[in-house]
Amino acid sequence: MSSQADPLVPTPPPPVPPVSVSRLRKIFVGPGGIRAGWRFLIFAILLVCLWGIGFRLPVLTRLQRSTPKGTLTPALDITLELIFISSAFLAAFVMSRIEKRSFTSYGIPLKGAFGKLFWQGAMWGLALESVEIVVIYALGGFSFGTLALAGPRLAGYAALWAVSFVLVGVNEEFTFRGYAQFTLATGMGFWPSAVLLSVLFGAVHLGNPNEGLVGALSVVMFGLFACFTLKRTGNLWFAIGFHAAADYAETFIYSVPDSGFLATGHLLNSTLHQGPRWLTGGTIGPEGSVFVFVLLGAAFPLFAWFYPAKQPGEATRMTAPQ
Repeated sequence: MSSQADPLVPTPPPPVPPVSVSRLRKIFVGPGGIRAGWRFLIFAILLVCLWGIGFRLPVLTRLQRSTPKGTLTPALDITLELIFISSAFLAAFVMSRIEKRSFTSYGIPLKGAFGKLFWQGAMWGLALESVEIVVIYALGGFSFGTLALAGPRLAGYAALWAVSFVLVGVNEEFTFRGYAQFTLATGMGFWPSAVLLSVLFGAVHLGNPNEGLVGALSVVMFGLFACFTLKRTGNLWFAIGFHAAADYAETFIYSVPDSGFLATGHLLNSTLHQGPRWLTGGTIGPEGSVFVFVLLGAAFPLFAWFYPAKQPGEATRMTAPQ
């Protein structure tokens, strides 16, 4: 019998090789789902779009028109912070649904909200700002002056600015060290993402009136310290309290410029004297002084001593994302 194939019988097709994963898909999707960089980009786009909607609110437009440039008022600041917070929370909530994660994974758990860590952070922030002001005063760069407010106006402004700066703390900490930090850390590690976002945090402050490079660098250092507290505590409540109290002390209690802004309704008729910019910070305020770097530098080892590193089994999802 002939061994040649029968020409009347069709030859079976060659085996089809297994289909490989699309290279394009690999760019956008990794083993854990959408890659960290794309998730961060989606969050940023959502955030900017929501800001755009908020900035069109008539109440904000009226407040901005009635407030002199470079001045902070409680009404304007509270309105802006509520827009920023609602935008950041909504954008992060949308991302939590996409990622199938709990919203509390992003650093602000409801358990412990405004609890012990928040108040410990507030004491640290108040202490740091007070030590800096006292040092500047001792070196002749600051005068306390007289009381600028009394009675019901004092109580009213004290309460309004307290609310305002708590909102500032929630907004800036969550925007830069909440969803963004958690997400980028899953792709590039905790500290690389902390450095990147802290630099971005400082760069954003360059848009403030009278802000300068030294002030922006101090903001970067502040951001790194806030990241360190996040790493050690597992959430943002200490950083929020620290941020809120430091800004409150600087703006309301000691009544000096904060990132170049002057506030209405402050406690003291105080004065930052004409003198070396390295001492007083000049128009930037104390965050442009060399002493903010000294104090924040000292805060790192001091915080490490009070809040030791967690053991590997104790690490949280926020500090060690899966």
